[in-house]
Amino acid sequence: MTDFIIETNQLCKSFKNKPALRGLDLRVPVGSIFGFLGRNGAGKTTTIKTLMGLLRSDSGDAHVFGIPVADANRAVEIRRRIGFVTEDKELYPYMTVEQMIRFTSSFYTDWRTDVAKKLLKSYELPPGRKVRSLSKGMRTKLALLLALARRKRTAALPS
Repeated sequence: MTDFIIETNQLCKSFKNKPALRGLDLRVPVGSIFGFLGRNGAGKTTTIKTLMGLLRSDSGDAHVFGIPVADANRAVEIRRRIGFVTEDKELYPYMTVEQMIRFTSSFYTDWRTDVAKKLLKSYELPPGRKVRSLSKGMRTKLALLLALARRKRTAALPS
């Protein structure tokens, strides 16, 4: 077993011959809290998507939970264990908040209805409003709710 929850070695990724990651070496110790900061275009989202197996690196290697991200079959396990909210949030604008929660919950056998209800109230999300009519901040709150209600959490939720 490794001492690192995330480990990369010389990870590289380019888009149309423009480098997004240039030999990233990253080690995140098990049990740590880690911030991943950088300017726009620094490769943060590319790194996260690569670590989740959503993008393939051009070279180098990476492991998350000890699982090699390059192994497409095993990378599914990484995605099952991570909640990720993208900048564009990929929500269905024609659904209501309540419909979006019901739709998303149907994909997860470990969905936490109690967590979803608590966050719905805490985030003051209007269940009957269409996603398209929500502010950017409210859409972010909805996306966070959808990520956090997927499984048991050890982190504290808002009260």
